Amino acid sequence: MNRKAACESEIVELNEQEAAAAFDDIARREMGISGPDFLCRWDAGEWTGRRMDDVQGLVATWMALPLVR
Repeated sequence: MNRKAACESEIVELNEQEAAAAFDDIARREMGISGPDFLCRWDAGEWTGRRMDDVQGLVATWMALPLVR
């Protein structure tokens, strides 16, 4: 691997709509549900008391929450 390429990073700023779309893409890819559906189910406590690693895609989607919250 090229050492220079491994160390470079780029910061991309998203507006509110772009961030919501990115979150929706992540929720759909990781969990097979829409971003808004994930948020409703998260707020309802659907996964409370469960190990996050036991729910396919939950960790990746949870990590993306700062995009929309």
